Amino acid sequence: MPASDLSAYGGPRWERTPFAGPAAAAALIALGMLVVVWPLAAVVQPGAWSAGAAVTAGSVILTGLVARILTRRSAAWLALPVVPIAQLIVGAVALAVFASKQVTTIAPLPTSHTIDMIGGLVARAQEQIRAGVAPLASTPELAVAVALVTGLLAVVLDLVLVALRAPLGAAVLIAALGAVPSIVVHGGSNPVWFLALAVTILLFLHVRFAPPGSAGPGAHPAAAPVRTRPFTTVVVGALAAVAALVVSPLLPLSAAGIDAGGGTTALSATLDLGQDLRRPAPTTALTLITDDGTAPYLRIATLSAFDGRQWQPDRPPTVPLAQGFGAVTAADGVAEHRAHTTIRTTGISGSWLPVPYQATAVHGVAGAWTAAPDNRTVVAANADAADQNYTIDTTELVPTLAQIRASTASGSDAPESLRALPKNLPPVIAEDAATVTGGATTDYDRLIALQTWFRAGFRYSLNTPVQDGFDGTNVQAIATFLDVREGYCVHFAGAFALMARSLGMPTRIVVGYLPGTSTDRRSDDGRVVFEVGTDELHSWPEVYFAGIGWVPFEPTATRGVPTVFTDPTDSGAGSGPTPAAGATPLPTSSSAAKDKNRPDIPDAGAAGSSARGLDPAPVLWTVAGVVIVLLIPAAVRRLLSVRRMSSARKGDALAAWAELRAILQDLGLPAPVSESPRSRGARLVRERGADPAAVEALVRAVERASYARPGEAAGSRGEATGTELVRALGSISAELRRRVSLRDRIAAVVAPRSLLGARLMPASAS
Repeated sequence: MPASDLSAYGGPRWERTPFAGPAAAAALIALGMLVVVWPLAAVVQPGAWSAGAAVTAGSVILTGLVARILTRRSAAWLALPVVPIAQLIVGAVALAVFASKQVTTIAPLPTSHTIDMIGGLVARAQEQIRAGVAPLASTPELAVAVALVTGLLAVVLDLVLVALRAPLGAAVLIAALGAVPSIVVHGGSNPVWFLALAVTILLFLHVRFAPPGSAGPGAHPAAAPVRTRPFTTVVVGALAAVAALVVSPLLPLSAAGIDAGGGTTALSATLDLGQDLRRPAPTTALTLITDDGTAPYLRIATLSAFDGRQWQPDRPPTVPLAQGFGAVTAADGVAEHRAHTTIRTTGISGSWLPVPYQATAVHGVAGAWTAAPDNRTVVAANADAADQNYTIDTTELVPTLAQIRASTASGSDAPESLRALPKNLPPVIAEDAATVTGGATTDYDRLIALQTWFRAGFRYSLNTPVQDGFDGTNVQAIATFLDVREGYCVHFAGAFALMARSLGMPTRIVVGYLPGTSTDRRSDDGRVVFEVGTDELHSWPEVYFAGIGWVPFEPTATRGVPTVFTDPTDSGAGSGPTPAAGATPLPTSSSAAKDKNRPDIPDAGAAGSSARGLDPAPVLWTVAGVVIVLLIPAAVRRLLSVRRMSSARKGDALAAWAELRAILQDLGLPAPVSESPRSRGARLVRERGADPAAVEALVRAVERASYARPGEAAGSRGEATGTELVRALGSISAELRRRVSLRDRIAAVVAPRSLLGARLMPASAS
């Protein structure tokens, strides 16, 4: 580094720039909070939680802005505590107002009663998180909990980044919290979020803030503006962007994307199936064999609550999978059909296992799983659906046509919530339902009329809903679908369920897979292997009948098999429903030996493979990516050190002096700008035990470089040569490091203060 660019008193003679003001601080805090909150979209469904986060975080940030403007000329002892205290007070009021909008019994003021109520909501939210699976429904409890945590995080981030001037701590905070959702859902990081994280960290490192009270009476000279380092900033920013662009493609896409790693489809308990169904190159999701001649529909989740905007996944109570689902009960005279299905997952990943209905037991699954007896689904406790090989025992009720006609759906004892309709339901939904079913005399016949109407008069299309702007399940999308008469399974299922509810029948929607197609492969015992593709994700409605239970229907045009019950005396027909209802008419012979000796399904690409548990790759890649970004400052500091030492070897004393000042800053030791080389040298000998000869050699070389006439060479008149400069600097550096704690030595390497800005220290340390 040329001597003309250096100063012995302050290092590089770069331009001094003012501190960032309150507005810049507010903008940076807002950006940091966006990076923290953004990944929550992968684990929480859209809803009021995002508004709650915006309300509390925005209130805290705006309060910090106003408080800093009002206290910028106040003493430090007043300015420092005022901002977080004001933020906590205003944030509490904002939280109370938001909570009162979610739960009407809460007063919009932070009274003791309100605090108790909010505490209860947060406790229930914790239970929902522990019992649920991502993506969680946006309940009032969860919305209030997210709002509370977001507001507190905004206060902490403001305190760390602005008040304590610790950008590295702020960077670690947002990186760690932002990565948690991706790790929880085992889905990796969103590449766009990862790049946003890198840019945010760059801004954290670049922008400097004045200590609280630095403009007030008696402000210390240490509060003078610090130097910006354009070269350092550019290098850190470039490396951060490169790391994000290089690492993020290695990360599997998050749950918001298609893949969950290794080309697999991430299962989701929502009706957001369009993206997966529109995949240009579908792959095999799973293969199965069954005792019956046809493959069953497979379910992963059910959705019952509808608020007019979206269907919410059910969160039924669960028990360890080993306890089973409980017995299947039926009214007298209703036949039962038992079957065994073996499934091997090859292209899916997630927290649900695809199973036929009605599952009574699951064998051979790897990892910790739970059973939900209410809807006969399997949910992960600590496992993944990837590469599983398991067998499901099922018992299905098979009523005759006469039995199901004699039963009732509208008059069943199902909870009224399963019949609930939103207040903003477009009239066309109920009107069409009444028109289509007007000639039917039983609930079953009404539902068959609806099923036939959809399958005969509508067209299956994945593109029309996107082109016409109704690719969703809200009430307006369903009304548009009924007018356009084109859509895919989520539209058919949603419309059918709402129309049946308008007739007073309890309904729900199932998310899962179509039965798939047969292949030319055979299992060890000669049974046909069925293959289910990733493009066979599906949703269908179910209606609850008294004494029979949930009965599936298939309204989606050209997809699946429509439900039809027949009488035993009908020629060529069985007594039960078609496979759309989950049953098959063929009898099954089973034995204990068959249950224990589960046959393996031959793999299409290999002789066989064993089931494995959770794939750690997404978690490891996510953590590795965050660590790489956080270590960029250490790499840049090392490059600068090498650069300075190279100049020092050529006799550049000012480069050696700049490196010494950087070492002092990294170790958290005083390095005042106003201190002369000789004063600093004497202090290092006196306070830090530095070698007097090494200090004298370095100080004399710096003084000569600063004040000597042009053209005088280094090493003349007994001055130190380049080799001696490096040796002297090495001796001083070793002694300085020896006299500080291990923690400070590690921090000097991992979080170099010479790049990241010193923490709030006495003036002499600046």
